[in-house]
Amino acid sequence: MTTKYITVDVSPSGGGTVEIDGDAPPEYPYDFPVTSGTTIRIEAIPENGYHFVEWVGEPTVKSNPDFEPVIRNMSVIALFAPDPDAVEFTSSDGMISVTIPYGVTALDGEGNPLTEVEFAAIKRAPDPPEEYSVIGLPYQLKPAGTTFDRPVMLTWRYDTGDIPEGITEEELIITRCDNFDVGLPELDFEVDAKKDTIRAYIDHFSCFTVLALAASSPDSPATPSLPVSPVTPVAFTSSSLSVSPPEVSPGTTVTISALLTNPGEADGSDTVTLKLNGVVAETREVSLAAEAFQMVAFTTSQSAAGTYAVEVNGLLGSFTVNEGASSAVAAVPASPAGSDRWPTIAVIIAIAAAISIPLGIRWWRRRSDLGSLGDYISMR
Repeated sequence: MTTKYITVDVSPSGGGTVEIDGDAPPEYPYDFPVTSGTTIRIEAIPENGYHFVEWVGEPTVKSNPDFEPVIRNMSVIALFAPDPDAVEFTSSDGMISVTIPYGVTALDGEGNPLTEVEFAAIKRAPDPPEEYSVIGLPYQLKPAGTTFDRPVMLTWRYDTGDIPEGITEEELIITRCDNFDVGLPELDFEVDAKKDTIRAYIDHFSCFTVLALAASSPDSPATPSLPVSPVTPVAFTSSSLSVSPPEVSPGTTVTISALLTNPGEADGSDTVTLKLNGVVAETREVSLAAEAFQMVAFTTSQSAAGTYAVEVNGLLGSFTVNEGASSAVAAVPASPAGSDRWPTIAVIIAIAAAISIPLGIRWWRRRSDLGSLGDYISMR
């Protein structure tokens, strides 16, 4: 069997890693040796504060992760984008954090925008149901009455030494501890045993705690099964709003796009709404698989001059219609490392079109005299 090489790179540097069959390279770019005829698993893993955008280079690598049969040498680049719009609040002991994505409306109990979060450890918390024990300390998140218009992520780091013997990490449960008398409130959550964390999605502040079934002796009756929070779709997140071009003449088409992401563990659907000057212009139902993303694009054209406010699921932008002015070319962000060839290719295509179209027209006009395009060119 021959050896082929998969050349992997990332952009920007530090935005994430690329793993081949679970192995990450020590540096980038890097050549992975792979036996020809085998199938590899390639996955882009973003660092904290970044998200994966797309693969560039090898056209057959599209999804993430992807399974790729290797029959030749390949080269692929993972593009990542920063998440500057996500706001994270972390407790002083580093045990708990709340991540609020851009576009989520977060209001404190008085209806003001949320600017700070207090994580208060509760030493004398309400007792959980008999069959459960508390892992670590419960926390009260403040300001009291804080709400979110879409679920945000609560990340809880637990100490494995606090878990009772005979209980696995996957059996842990995170819940609110404000009203144990009526049972355990269910939250959409997931346990990451590798990182000793539990991530839950919450829509308001309360008292939260991590519980485990109390270990039972061999002679005691069977312990009731641990209720498992059902995996339900969470609200999609929207980011990376683009309005292009930002200035146009009357009647010129403007493209408005945003990146829609399903951060949950289940397939789901959500509505994307485009508003112009506060008025709903178009709505679209989008279905996404778990942890998938999709760029959603709208188009509009306006005949009246003026500036138009754009809103897509809370993301704000604008474009201007200039009376009698020609369309301005939208500023394009600098291409990431490793993709500079695309602008060059676009320029070459444009130049080729500018030359070939006039030649074609002139050939048709003189066809009767010159007989063929080849004859015409040879005469030139």
